[in-house]
Amino acid sequence: MRPDMFPPDVIRVLAKLRSDAPSHSIEVSRSTLRRQLGQDIEELFDEFEDEPVASGSVGQVHRAKLRAEYALDGPGGRLRDVAVKVQHPGVVDSAFMDLSIVWKVVEFSERFLHMTMPFDRGDFDEVIQAQMDFQREAFNLQRFEKNFKGERRIRFPKVSPRFVTPEVLVETWAHGKVISNILEDFDNATSSCKEAMSSIGEEIGEKKQDLQKKLCSILYDMSMKMMVRDNFVHGDLHGGNILYSEADNHVTVIDAGIATSLDPKTIAPFGRFLHALCSGQTDGIVKYLQRFNVAKIPANIGEFRTDIQAIMDKFMGPLCTKPGEPVNAADMFGEVMFSMQKHGMLLKGDVASTLFTISISEGLIRQLDPHFDVARRAVPYIAQHMASALAEPDL
Repeated sequence: MRPDMFPPDVIRVLAKLRSDAPSHSIEVSRSTLRRQLGQDIEELFDEFEDEPVASGSVGQVHRAKLRAEYALDGPGGRLRDVAVKVQHPGVVDSAFMDLSIVWKVVEFSERFLHMTMPFDRGDFDEVIQAQMDFQREAFNLQRFEKNFKGERRIRFPKVSPRFVTPEVLVETWAHGKVISNILEDFDNATSSCKEAMSSIGEEIGEKKQDLQKKLCSILYDMSMKMMVRDNFVHGDLHGGNILYSEADNHVTVIDAGIATSLDPKTIAPFGRFLHALCSGQTDGIVKYLQRFNVAKIPANIGEFRTDIQAIMDKFMGPLCTKPGEPVNAADMFGEVMFSMQKHGMLLKGDVASTLFTISISEGLIRQLDPHFDVARRAVPYIAQHMASALAEPDL
């Protein structure tokens, strides 16, 4: 999700894990459905496609049509076209081993690449492993749907408790086209048309740009409301998990296995920290990072403040190398995390996971519109939705 931070070959290989990971056989799906739901495919569905429409790192998705008596909105209801998500065999056991491999790669990278992760790894492991239970995903989808009820441009699949188990999730089929595919189609069309007729190529390029800005506006509004209004954030907002319906201009967000939220006691200070970060207030940033620090060894706060001030000057102040251009929030906070590591500080788990979800969302926004200023545009959202938190006396 961060092509601005990692080489193209790394991005290209890891991107396959989103929807092009190896799939398991239809026999495995049949066996899992029988074991988890207590009935054979033919007893539950009028139609069931053996070939999965997508396969990710945790499971794969089959398109199907429920029998009328099993419609998600009740017997004889309308909600019969569904996506059936089936977990890959052995994925839970392998996840624990995979995470140990990930951390070895991180340790190597910290020594040889420009990256760091100054936070409690046990808390982070729990966030990742939570997505292995599809019951958690169903809960997340229901909560997102409730949070965005009445918002015409943003939708989530509907689920029924009857068809949710740890390894199987049946949800309404989401209409629309995956955002990453839409943009790739535009790129291919633009390339071929420019060779034949430059004016048509320019027209396609303008249409793509207009669509990207439209999507950017919808998705940024959604992600900021998740974070500062609801304190419940989709943790995997990449282009493969968002479908766009051009006919009625709405997006449907899928694959909600990972969602993050802050401890209730942390919401107000995090809002003030976010406001300080997005407006370049060094003292506020230092103050709240101290509060979020769970390291046992005290840091030299004077030197830490000097480092943070230098970072703010570089990205938002007089030393800014690209004045007038959007602030790269991920790069800016990356520098802040390096400074934390330098001073032996560790972020508490809920803050770390929330900041990672922000970075993933920002990656999508910057891909859609590189000129979109994520940091500065966040300030009015924070002021609107966290006004009481900003006004509270600091304890």
